[in-house]
Amino acid sequence: MGVKQRMNMMEKIIDVERRLFTIKFPASGSIFYKDSLGPEINAVGMPPGSSTVKVEKFCIGPSTEYLWWYSERNNLSVNRGPWATSEKVLKSVGQREQSWLQKFGSPRFPREPLYKEFYGRQKVDPQAQISYLDDYLKVASFMVPQADDLNIPTIRHPDLSPTNIFVSDTGEITGVIDWEHTVILPIFLQAKIPKHFQNYGEEDSENFRQPRVPSNFDTLTESEKEEEMERYRRRQVHYFYVGFTNELNRPHFHAMGKHNLVLRNQLYDVAGRPWEGDNTSLQAQLIRTLEHWPEITAGEDKPAEPPIAYSPAQTQECLERDAKQKAADAQMQQIRDFIGVNIDGWVAADNFETAQEKARILKCEMLESTETDEERVDMLENWPFQDHEEID
Repeated sequence: MGVKQRMNMMEKIIDVERRLFTIKFPASGSIFYKDSLGPEINAVGMPPGSSTVKVEKFCIGPSTEYLWWYSERNNLSVNRGPWATSEKVLKSVGQREQSWLQKFGSPRFPREPLYKEFYGRQKVDPQAQISYLDDYLKVASFMVPQADDLNIPTIRHPDLSPTNIFVSDTGEITGVIDWEHTVILPIFLQAKIPKHFQNYGEEDSENFRQPRVPSNFDTLTESEKEEEMERYRRRQVHYFYVGFTNELNRPHFHAMGKHNLVLRNQLYDVAGRPWEGDNTSLQAQLIRTLEHWPEITAGEDKPAEPPIAYSPAQTQECLERDAKQKAADAQMQQIRDFIGVNIDGWVAADNFETAQEKARILKCEMLESTETDEERVDMLENWPFQDHEEID
């Protein structure tokens, strides 16, 4: 796809999102037909609409977001929605994860193999994560923005990836599939660039600079040119998404561009992630929240002092480990870029065999670099490109 085609397609994707953002909902949760829910299920009816669609036959019921059903979470006695307020949304995800850990949590190695050394190659105790979720629940009510327009229940597609968008030969969007895990949330929690379009971590993208290929592009080898063109593509997609959102979907751009809303959004996301042996990310995000506490509570009727605190030693230890984990994440991204696979393991059908061969070569090279049988077994057991259950 060329630059002009990419730009035109992104404009059409943003227009789809714009139309979704204009739909009014009475609560957060997921959409159901009224007659599909039993009388024991909580639901909020849709108010009569002015369109030709009879919205009264729909209601807002419990969330169908996948994380509410992942790994035995469907068996927890927790509040799945619908939620009348942003505070209830924020607290529910923390209570869900805490309840799961208390019922099913046990010491384990981190899912990300490169994290193992940061925990002394020992199994990680979930009790620490339970305590950080306690801290999250103490600050959750302070994360609700005061402005009403930032708490409006808003619907977004849960996985707006290229594989879920159907396009005609003339370049028109003819359909978007995979809506089954769609959830309505307050707009400040929905305000983000879809993961398949964002390019965070690169200074040019984060500062909204127009993408350009490097000045020495013509002198690069073919493989280097291929890597640079992929970086260029990712920068373009990020740039076009932000630009057209600013032009066509101002409510989203407004919420997405406010730093203190990004902090709230990030804390919610990290607190709601299934625990898989990472006792650092949530505490680190709480620390960052505390660092920006005056900004978060500025102009709002809330106490100046935060309800939680960490010692300087705890803060330093956590942030140093978090930096190591982020460096490991960056290293993994470089490997994915080399193979040609995204963070979820997706690869275009035309590139599958090439990606598979690159992964095989890389694995062989890494095995050859091991010096002991123990290192070889460890590498095979922790090879990152093995099958695993998706959580998004």
